[in-house]
Amino acid sequence: MNINIPGIDTEKAIKNSGSEELFTELLGDVYKLMDEKSALVETYIKNNDLKNFTIQVHALKTTCRMIGAMDIGESFFTLEKLGKENDLEQIEKLTPDVLSSFRSLKPYLEPFTSKNNAPSKNFSKDDFSAILNKLLSALDDFDLGTAEETSKELFSYNCSEDLAHKLESLDKLISNLDYDEAKELVNRILSEL
Repeated sequence: MNINIPGIDTEKAIKNSGSEELFTELLGDVYKLMDEKSALVETYIKNNDLKNFTIQVHALKTTCRMIGAMDIGESFFTLEKLGKENDLEQIEKLTPDVLSSFRSLKPYLEPFTSKNNAPSKNFSKDDFSAILNKLLSALDDFDLGTAEETSKELFSYNCSEDLAHKLESLDKLISNLDYDEAKELVNRILSEL
């Protein structure tokens, strides 16, 4: 597949994420969280909440590097340093352009959002628990690639509507890099199996 997105180093991204398939999934995930994360950054600036601002731009820096958007990743890194230095004036000056560059990727990422994998495996408590435990250790190691892969694997099982909703929430938490909340949810699902 020839992925050509302005400002994205595809080769580097495939190397960072581990495979072309994971890279394209990541592009879809980034598309889904882009608006929400950008709005959060803006809210933190408005509220002078530099602590959460810094955490958020740090996560976006990592995200951009994972998908090969190296220049935007560098810009987020600059914002992260400014956040650590409590330099609100420079943050207010630079952030709009950085977010604008980030959001400009959106139309290029949209084609990667299609979810065309219907559940196919019969539910097995043992297999399902094993995958959830694998997911837990990936989250503990901040191993985004394995976490993504493992959470996708869970969707290949036929399961109750209640569990399916929990998996949707879990998938969103992982996409948003909310690892602590994701771990809590995994443990809750495990205890209910």
